[in-house]
Amino acid sequence: MQTEPKVKKRKTPWCPRSSELPIESFRLDKWDLDVTIKKDIADLEDQWDRLMPKGESFAQGKYLKTLENTNPDNLKNLYVILHRDGSDIGAVLIQSLVLRPADSFDYENYKKARSFLSRLWQKISQFVMSLITFRMMTIGNLYLTGQYGIHFVEGQYDKETQFDIISDLTKVLKKELCNTPYRFSGVLYKDFFKDQALSKPERLGFLPFDIDPNMILKVRPSWMSFDDYLLDMKSKYRVRLKNALKKFKGIERRTLSLQDVDSYSDRMYQLYCSILEGSGFVLAQGKDNYFSELKKQLGDELQIVGYYQEGELIGFYTWVMEGDKMDSHFIGFDKSLNNKYQIYLNILLDLVRDAIGQRAESLYYFRTALEIKSSVGAEPFEMTCYFKHNNAIINRVIRSPFKSFVPQQSWKQRHPFK
Repeated sequence: MQTEPKVKKRKTPWCPRSSELPIESFRLDKWDLDVTIKKDIADLEDQWDRLMPKGESFAQGKYLKTLENTNPDNLKNLYVILHRDGSDIGAVLIQSLVLRPADSFDYENYKKARSFLSRLWQKISQFVMSLITFRMMTIGNLYLTGQYGIHFVEGQYDKETQFDIISDLTKVLKKELCNTPYRFSGVLYKDFFKDQALSKPERLGFLPFDIDPNMILKVRPSWMSFDDYLLDMKSKYRVRLKNALKKFKGIERRTLSLQDVDSYSDRMYQLYCSILEGSGFVLAQGKDNYFSELKKQLGDELQIVGYYQEGELIGFYTWVMEGDKMDSHFIGFDKSLNNKYQIYLNILLDLVRDAIGQRAESLYYFRTALEIKSSVGAEPFEMTCYFKHNNAIINRVIRSPFKSFVPQQSWKQRHPFK
């Protein structure tokens, strides 16, 4: 009797390949939560904006549209809404990044005041990172300093529980996204002030690491004008700032409209990129239409001030009001003219002038150029991030070397006020 040849059954792959987001909803049974996930903010913008704090432009859907329209090819946004019993109770911003560390870290700006062994270790780290391409999921916004990734309705879970929920969420996504453009090998949670930090991050397998502090100027209620601010300075700092202001005489300041931004878009992007080159650490850099798209979406909520010398744009700065605080955003200036006109220092001072005029309680300068920001009165507020690799063994092994990969600026804090 002739027997039928045995045919091998084709196994269904546990993680099917997909070029799109393979899931749009699932459930976290442990927390009795339903989850909706989308790649376009337009699909859930109304829900998202209702969950975000009022008045925070950088948390709203219109800003996220800017990112979608200007993100580089290696960066994609995902938006998560958490529901319980049909009510929206939380939102999570996720950014999927294909990270090439050698392109993101610039150790040349962090070598000062380091020993020979430290510089040697840097060179070894640079070589190792040049061999790596890493897919990372970020809970938060790589373009901004601060915690823009997690928001729950007030009274819904304490801080530790929120992290537990997000940790379980990433475990599901690790499986569901494993063979898609959104797959990831590790998760970065950014950025948390000390009072937002976890008490025992190791409980969730998180590796905590400190990054450059957020530089914040507390605007004193007695400052009714910029002159009041200068009068509170110690003499040597006040003299220095007045000299910088004198060098800026003849430079035209102009608040830019959308039409202006469209006209000078290429020049603004060129000036912005020249600053990024010296920042030392860049994970996300928008495309050349970023500023025009941002102004288009935010309108008058975003202020852009340009500096002109003989009709040529030589610098600019941007800011938004977030409740009672002013957030400085991206800046740019011609570095070849900086010494002559003290452009950067004047940007910092004009931001103080604007903050006083807006009756802001604080001015967020954010990180980079820490020492000069402290010289105009900003104080450092330490920030922590968390990282977790998907592989538990690798997660343990990288604890020590990981922190050495993150550059820290060497700087001296100034105390300019009387």
